Amino acid sequence: MAHTKKNKNVFLMEVEYRLFLLIPLLIRALSLKQAYALAKICACIFYLVDFKHRNRAIAHILHSGIRTTLPEAKELAKANFLHMLKVFIEVVKCDQIVTPENYHEYFSHDSEDSEFARMMDPEHPVTAILASAHLGNWELAGNIYTLMSGQNLCSIMRPLANQKLGEYFYSHRMSKKHTTVSKEKGIRPLLAALNRGDSIAIVSDQHASSREGVEITTFGHPARAHMSVALLHLKTGYPILPVLAIRMDDNFHFKMTGAAPIRYKPTGDKEHDVKEITQLYTNAFEELIRKYPDQWLWAHRRWLDCNRNYQKKDDANDKETGH
Repeated sequence: MAHTKKNKNVFLMEVEYRLFLLIPLLIRALSLKQAYALAKICACIFYLVDFKHRNRAIAHILHSGIRTTLPEAKELAKANFLHMLKVFIEVVKCDQIVTPENYHEYFSHDSEDSEFARMMDPEHPVTAILASAHLGNWELAGNIYTLMSGQNLCSIMRPLANQKLGEYFYSHRMSKKHTTVSKEKGIRPLLAALNRGDSIAIVSDQHASSREGVEITTFGHPARAHMSVALLHLKTGYPILPVLAIRMDDNFHFKMTGAAPIRYKPTGDKEHDVKEITQLYTNAFEELIRKYPDQWLWAHRRWLDCNRNYQKKDDANDKETGH
């Protein structure tokens, strides 16, 4: 029976993958303008029928205080649904638009910090720990970084339930200078990348379990963030670079933007240091989210004092695993 179930799952995943491939084929057949127009229609439909993510996004927007009235929160949530579809379209169409020869026509970098600009200089590549977030187009950010900085990059990925779908997305994320490793392999591959002089990237704005995370504050509310970025910084001393790829218009122009590199002097209290470092780059994320609120993934879980049903479920899972 177990064998039959396994085969059925493989079959269903194959069907899901084959059906999914029809979507990229359609998007690639359209112009960017046409694809965005289709995204606008689909975003309206998804906003109406996807009660779970719509309501969660609205609740989180209000909880953050970035919008204070329900109508304002709904408008931002609608814009966010459209943004998410644009992210997917841009991943699918990127290689139709951008090449290693013309990338400078589409990608630029901008930051108020001069050291950030120096770290994006391809003439002087700098090894760094990139702390990224689900803001702007995080799927393209790695390739944009490697093209602009000239630096090799290794980023961590979360495996998808459907392995073939995962392979599709991660093949579009990778390039000759950008590789990925599974989260399941831990931090050893990331340490190896840093040791050979490559930069690494970790998307660091999602909720973490009590076993994997440290409690910090964002938008004035308690949250729990992953410790990996802080631990790697303390272990290696390489600077943390909060960096994001922000969409500037609907003509495929993106800006790599971020905050000043973080270099933290350890106090000897590891627990304290991990929390302080994590709070520093979380503050940088918050500042950028306030500038581009429609481009952050509002539907994902973030706070410990919001969406209590999810909190109880996570706590129960922690107890079941003995954490």
